[in-house]
Amino acid sequence: MTAPRMPSRAQLLVFHRRLALVFAPLLFLQALTGTLILFRAELMRVSVSEPSVRPTATFGVPISTMLAAASQSEPGYHAVRLFLPATLRDVAIVQMSGAEGAVRYVALDPANARVLAAGSIWRFPAEAALQIHYRLIDGRFGMAVVMLNAVVLMIMSTTGMLYWWPGRQRLAKGLAIRSASPPRVRLRQWHRSIGVILTPVMLFSATTGLLLILPDLAAPAPPVAAAFPPPTAWAIDRAFNSAIAEFPDACPRDVRLVAEDRMDVNFRAPRYNSQAVDVVSVRLSDGSVLQRMPAERNPAPWLTWLPLHSGTAVGEQGRIVLLIEGLALMILTTTGPLMWWQARRPKRRSV
Repeated sequence: MTAPRMPSRAQLLVFHRRLALVFAPLLFLQALTGTLILFRAELMRVSVSEPSVRPTATFGVPISTMLAAASQSEPGYHAVRLFLPATLRDVAIVQMSGAEGAVRYVALDPANARVLAAGSIWRFPAEAALQIHYRLIDGRFGMAVVMLNAVVLMIMSTTGMLYWWPGRQRLAKGLAIRSASPPRVRLRQWHRSIGVILTPVMLFSATTGLLLILPDLAAPAPPVAAAFPPPTAWAIDRAFNSAIAEFPDACPRDVRLVAEDRMDVNFRAPRYNSQAVDVVSVRLSDGSVLQRMPAERNPAPWLTWLPLHSGTAVGEQGRIVLLIEGLALMILTTTGPLMWWQARRPKRRSV
């Protein structure tokens, strides 16, 4: 039985080009939204007006007051999640759910629950970038397309590297950009060198992204959340205080109203990693704790892969590396089709 032959360099180039032409727009979109997510907090501050009161704590009113203000701002919608500010400069964000799965968001001043902004996801560019990057704002189908994007990025990075590989003795020469070359040739040289240098980072991002999305895509589709009577302010605050008592030294990250008689509170757990959370589930009717799950016992795969994919596992340096990767990928997905178009242009004949 003969072993399969490796594709020739010409075959690798054709395959690489065809994939690029088909997926360049989607890969550009992933790179753009991924870059924007790196500055999610800053983008949120720019898109929402500043709070009028300089806070002395991350929030100064009960969470029931914030949820009530959001509900009054968006009649016909009910609050399903409250994102609490991480720093004194941040605002509180309430995610609202309406008929047929419609979603709206409300930004609040955490000091007094004053509404700062409200609207669809497009009113909040930071949230829109996150949802596009993860699911193309299209549920499971969008997640499948994003997963395919990750696979394609891995294939393109590998085929580009195999096509370029000049041998160990000629690595530096293979990355050289010759200033005396014609513009079209220099464009190819820049495309090649950027792609080769960033291949390890792109493979890492694609792999961790794939490991993030696969569990969610393989899991059964969650049932459509049914509207239920909003709990009383007293019940919400009592349940929140019960959760706080389980992790008294932790900073609450978000609150989820997941069922008619249940509220989940996620607490930041930096002792475990930069994205980890401790989770407390509380019964709204009597304030009793249903479940207490420290980050160390949380089996969710994203707890491991998200810090790596987002770069937060290594702090500010990770954000810088991912910023360079995002900009480089946008350049590659632009110069690739441009080179293909230049190659197809008829050459001018000299008279």
